Amino acid sequence: MIRILIVSPKYPSYENKHAFGFVHARVKVYLSKGLQVKVYVPSNKFYRYTYESVEVYKAPYKYLKEILSDFDPDIICIHSLIPTMLKIINAVSKPIVVWIHGAEVLIRSLHHYYPPFGFKNTTIRVLSFLYDIFRNTLLRILLQKVNAIIYVSHWMQNMAEKYLLYRHPNSHVIPNPVDTNLFKPFTTNKQRIPSSGVTVRALEWKYGIDIATKAFSNFRKSSLTIIGQGSLEPYLRKLAKKLNSSVKFVTKGVDHEKLPRIYNAHGFFVAPSRTEAQGVAMCEAMASGLPVIATNVGGIPEFVIDGHNGLLVPPEDPLSLRRAITRMISDEELYYELAKNARNFAVKNFSHEVIFNRELKIFKEIIS
Repeated sequence: MIRILIVSPKYPSYENKHAFGFVHARVKVYLSKGLQVKVYVPSNKFYRYTYESVEVYKAPYKYLKEILSDFDPDIICIHSLIPTMLKIINAVSKPIVVWIHGAEVLIRSLHHYYPPFGFKNTTIRVLSFLYDIFRNTLLRILLQKVNAIIYVSHWMQNMAEKYLLYRHPNSHVIPNPVDTNLFKPFTTNKQRIPSSGVTVRALEWKYGIDIATKAFSNFRKSSLTIIGQGSLEPYLRKLAKKLNSSVKFVTKGVDHEKLPRIYNAHGFFVAPSRTEAQGVAMCEAMASGLPVIATNVGGIPEFVIDGHNGLLVPPEDPLSLRRAITRMISDEELYYELAKNARNFAVKNFSHEVIFNRELKIFKEIIS
């Protein structure tokens, strides 16, 4: 039985269920397949807790040796590598696999992480640019010491190798998994409201909720439920009111287990992102049988195939987004075909079984 130590900057707890949920999703897959897993989160204080049967250690690096000695993992899996994790890489002789998810290697000011207005945002963009270049210089050194790197999309791999100026000889592209037994259609397409859209996004600039808000301005044919929290909530609410947009904000935290029922109550998912490495919520919606209308940016085209399981539109183009929505909800045959293919694509490409088998193969090769 393989023993895995997961290292992550954050991890869910019962107080904060949404912190790095994509890491927890993988851990649940490993446990369900009989692997032994413990999680280590670097922290200033020592704190040990259990979350959904997962044992989590939040502790300073000085406790790492003790944790390693007690658990004796066969392999260490690091998610969202940060420069301070050099202490981990230098301290262990175990095989190490690193996942690259997005912001940890991107030059964020070049990928729409910050709004283009306001003195404060301008200052943050400049400082972020300088920091990200320095950070990537350190990460390039760290990544040369690990056994394998896994990227969540080909776009993410290309961007990482561009900004890091480094290509690891043992690189793989494996998307984040989706629980296709939890996220599934349990209403027929005809029981849904095809004209009702939904999006689950942080209310931040890179996710383009302002674009969707503009697309739904005075739009009587369709409506959009926006589920998420973020710093741009006041701005987006004012924009929606000004444009008389048919959007509804749900900014209270929604448990992950309740999302399938929400998806099944809507007809399609909107992903108007300015940048996106994968889009886990989008993939979960697809598994629930929702066709996706998304911008043709980042890793999205690797998951949304135009005319097959969704529709792609240019970025920064509310009118094109509106036209795509009108086209899909007006064509019943197209809608049902996209919905069927969205579910099939999700099961085939990022179900637990598929992702686990791909990652287990890598683990076994490295350990041996």
